[in-house]
Amino acid sequence: MESASVLNKSAIDVARGYSGKIAWPTIVLCILVFIVYWTLPFLVMLNGLSLFVAIPLMTILTYGGYTVLHDSVHGCISGNIKSSQWLNDGLGYLAATLMLTPLTAHRHEHLRHHRNTNQGADDPDNYSADMVKSPSHLLRSTWAAISVQYSFYMSERWDSAPRRQNIVLILEIAFGILLRALPFVVVYLLGDAEQIARWWKALLLFVAAGFFGTVILVYFFAYIVHHPHQDQDRYLNTSTILIPGPFSYPLTMLWGYQNYHSIHHLFPWVPFYQYRKLFDQVSPIMETMGAPIYQITWRGLRPISVNGTDKTQ
Repeated sequence: MESASVLNKSAIDVARGYSGKIAWPTIVLCILVFIVYWTLPFLVMLNGLSLFVAIPLMTILTYGGYTVLHDSVHGCISGNIKSSQWLNDGLGYLAATLMLTPLTAHRHEHLRHHRNTNQGADDPDNYSADMVKSPSHLLRSTWAAISVQYSFYMSERWDSAPRRQNIVLILEIAFGILLRALPFVVVYLLGDAEQIARWWKALLLFVAAGFFGTVILVYFFAYIVHHPHQDQDRYLNTSTILIPGPFSYPLTMLWGYQNYHSIHHLFPWVPFYQYRKLFDQVSPIMETMGAPIYQITWRGLRPISVNGTDKTQ
């Protein structure tokens, strides 16, 4: 059998073929998500759009927005083309407004997570490890998903960061707050009494969609793909979760391809929409290296081999 270093190099060589170009699908996703998300509160106040429609839609858009922000952190949108770095960061700034999680802060927190995955307190995403233990753990994990971005930056980066970087962080926060205030100001100035009276619905929309969107993000982006949050080797610290049957592809798309989150941790320069294709090529290497691969069943996650053989039998 080939050595681990040779196998790893082979996988990296394959992965490099999936990066280096402008990620147009991510660009389109960002534009659509940004426009629709910030249109919804106006539709709720001006047109009476039902919250039963607006809240689920905004929740889904929150997940989509973080997908863009996540790829921006790793330079995946510009394909590490230096002349396009403005595009990568610009879309990251826009996507970051949805969760009010600044790209400037999240980049430092998330890259530390990659360097210290599953290493207890050294992993800033460790807040997700206990989220399913109880409702109180879920609430704490949801709050930490946002608050950690700020506390980590302030404690680890603020004093040493260039002044320009801290100014950008402040401007990002101000921009996100401005976008949230804009619907209320516009409707108050231009709307009629009935439209103005719907202010509480727009407020509830932001609060409810923000909460549910963050819960879904923490669970599907951080908790389940790193469970049981113990292994630290780069081939072992993140799982692949395969979805069988005819709905495999659409459900993978809805998941933002993060059921292949192992591919992201192994090759973080690869855009999210390429994870599945890349996994199909390097999965034999991953299995040889001991990477955890599961299939979703009605009884939970079942360990399998890349050819679909049940490892529990």
